[in-house]
Amino acid sequence: MALILAAASFALRPAPRITTHYTLQDGQIVYDGQMLKGKFSGHGTLTEPNGDRYVGEFRAGRFNGSGKFSSHAGWRYTGQFKNGALTGQGTLTTKQGKQLRGYFKNGQYHAASTH
Repeated sequence: MALILAAASFALRPAPRITTHYTLQDGQIVYDGQMLKGKFSGHGTLTEPNGDRYVGEFRAGRFNGSGKFSSHAGWRYTGQFKNGALTGQGTLTTKQGKQLRGYFKNGQYHAASTH
């Protein structure tokens, strides 16, 4: 009976996250952070060949949760992401310094914040 309980206890543990340094495309794409089941998951930093950079939360390989994205084109976004897109409360700052604060959905600005 004790052996069965020990085996059941082991089987119910969540899969461990590992922290890693991972490169793709001959080192042009660099990821430093947590992985789960072979996908970016947890906190991490992703740098792309064109200079785009994301620092924040990942789930199942996509931007998901709180994060900061800096574009090589000069704009940046700080806020919430869902399934890889700007979704939730956030601030987008243009290359010229103009700020849009409020709600974003699927990468589009929808409304100014009421706070």
